[in-house]
Amino acid sequence: MKKPKLFTLIALTFFTCTLSAQVWAYQEVEVKNGGTLQGKTTMKGHTPSPRVFHLVLYPNLDMCAEVDTDDEMNRLLYDFVTDEKRGLRDVVVTLEHVESGKPFPNKPINILSENCKFTPEVNVLPQGGTFFVDNQDAVMHNSQVYQSERGKIILNIPIPAEEISDGKVMFKKHYKIFQMICGMHEFMQTWGYRVQNPYFYKTNIDGKYKIDNIPPGKYKATAWHYLMKKQSKNITVSEGETIDLDFEFDGDAVIRPFYETLKSGRIKKDARVPGSIH
Repeated sequence: MKKPKLFTLIALTFFTCTLSAQVWAYQEVEVKNGGTLQGKTTMKGHTPSPRVFHLVLYPNLDMCAEVDTDDEMNRLLYDFVTDEKRGLRDVVVTLEHVESGKPFPNKPINILSENCKFTPEVNVLPQGGTFFVDNQDAVMHNSQVYQSERGKIILNIPIPAEEISDGKVMFKKHYKIFQMICGMHEFMQTWGYRVQNPYFYKTNIDGKYKIDNIPPGKYKATAWHYLMKKQSKNITVSEGETIDLDFEFDGDAVIRPFYETLKSGRIKKDARVPGSIH
């Protein structure tokens, strides 16, 4: 008599867990007279300087020097891009705790690899999201995807020369941020942010965003930039309501590690090989 009870208990537990997962999964429903959240992400204070990578320390110098390179052969990463009104680009604004609403298209992420650079710099994808890397370079790149919050590699992806590669990102637990870096060219970086519903927006250079067709309810609005502290605010959306909500990031709070600002890299001028590029 004990075995049937044990089997029943296991089956019931499995059914309950499965039902719970289904209940908490995002559901697509028709939204009537939904609300809108809009605003702008800006930066106050000074704009942090770009990160500096001395190209003579890496292979394929001639090809990698084609873009974002200064006259001292440094690759510069401009992480904080603003317009003349201080609108901040590449901020991902999301709504959390939305359990049902407008369709959630699961489109793959397309990343271009050209001149030793990944674009776009920021991507948005759900758990298990697929991405494609179109390598236009005549050399192979070998990239790792890190779960940024813990610094652990969750995916290795070889990127053969002049081919398209693909991968799938599976975040551990509740983590949301990944960073993909080429193992041969450290300055080749792209970031990803995990979303659980279609209510998100990645800002352009003007910093403006707009999220519409929101079901009435209470939510948490979050603004994330990959090198800034995430900001969150609780909001209540009523039928047909438009809420204006701005997010301001402080450039003065960004402290660059010293090694990221060295224009001479780790090699002194008198140590360069005669005839090398300066």
